[in-house]
Amino acid sequence: MSATSAVSRVRIEGKRQQFVSPVSDGALPVAEKMRSQGSAYLHVSGGSMTPWIRSGDFVFIRGVDFAKVASGDVIVFQRNGLLVVHRVIRRLKSTPSEKTLSLLITKGDASDGMDAPVSVEEYLGRATRIHRGRRHIDLESLTRKLSGCFLARVSRWSRFAYLPFRSVKHLLFR
Repeated sequence: MSATSAVSRVRIEGKRQQFVSPVSDGALPVAEKMRSQGSAYLHVSGGSMTPWIRSGDFVFIRGVDFAKVASGDVIVFQRNGLLVVHRVIRRLKSTPSEKTLSLLITKGDASDGMDAPVSVEEYLGRATRIHRGRRHIDLESLTRKLSGCFLARVSRWSRFAYLPFRSVKHLLFR
């Protein structure tokens, strides 16, 4: 970690978990650093990407060309003053008659629904590493890339996998 890295203790927005965090709380410095220097890291406070990315993890972000982002990649984007870390499910492309407008469909691994499409203006970069305590997880390794592609394919059915856990949690911690 370099001394010039921007750290943000902002809450990462999830579809079900509505965490409110103003831009002044740290999202703006990270977004500015990403746009100016091409890399940054942030502290995750949210559960929308559990178990892949957990609350308390540090996520390192690198500026990668929007056109090179693929299904299964974990990206960071800024929306409504919040930073969001979610997985790319697929890419939407416009018709050939329009300019080459492309949008990304994203979803948190533990979220039920997909997010509104992410535009190039909202996109900040791709997550490359996760630091969890003393453990460093390289998201660009072959096994992590393959796991990400698999998760992107089965993501629409994840709500059925999490439903029993949510029901038990609701009954026990009501």
